[in-house]
Amino acid sequence: MRNYKDELEIIANDILEQNAYSKESIKPYYSNRDFMNTIIIFQTALMDKMYDNQDYDNMIFEDREKMAIKCGEDLRKLIFTYTNLDTHNFKEFL
Repeated sequence: MRNYKDELEIIANDILEQNAYSKESIKPYYSNRDFMNTIIIFQTALMDKMYDNQDYDNMIFEDREKMAIKCGEDLRKLIFTYTNLDTHNFKEFL
């Protein structure tokens, strides 16, 4: 699987620079689709790091699965709590 290391570095640095040097509002005005794209990237990275943690703990498959499901549920709840967007309602993100 491709990891997008270079592209993520460019995006992150550009956002940091924009925030540091902006003389105007730093609100980026993301559309719901833009926001969903950032969630997809974050969730992929989160699951990758969770997998590393599960390996370190020698976790069995059933526990890994439960943890991944709980992580997804918690992320969905966090997003809904602070944005009122439900990531399971795909029509909000088209």
